[in-house]
Amino acid sequence: MNTQIQQLAAPKTRIYAFLADLAIGFVTLGIGWLIWSAILWSQGTTPGHKLLHQTIVDEKTLQPLTWDRMAIRELLFKGFIGGILSSFTYGLFYLADALFIFREDRRAIHDHMARTLVIQKDGESSGRIRF
Repeated sequence: MNTQIQQLAAPKTRIYAFLADLAIGFVTLGIGWLIWSAILWSQGTTPGHKLLHQTIVDEKTLQPLTWDRMAIRELLFKGFIGGILSSFTYGLFYLADALFIFREDRRAIHDHMARTLVIQKDGESSGRIRF
């Protein structure tokens, strides 16, 4: 990957994106998050990542994910498989998944499963949410 052109999202901003997704899901009882996500998946992002100017890209092509790949990443890898593994490990899988963003490649376990990277858009590294 050419990191001069594509900047990996910092762990701090990935955590903020997760918290934004969580807050949106909580406030809207999950329905608003799902509807907003379904709209944004075609852009290769989630509501939280969109607010923090991040895009999820394919690890090899560095192109934003298509709607179907985003749905698989979010619903299958993070939701279904993550939920099953977490239920067998008393929630430790989700903790391990989150801690992976502190590695040099900044990829969570679900990023490895989906073969994705989270990229910070140029000039947008402050971690502040902008509407």
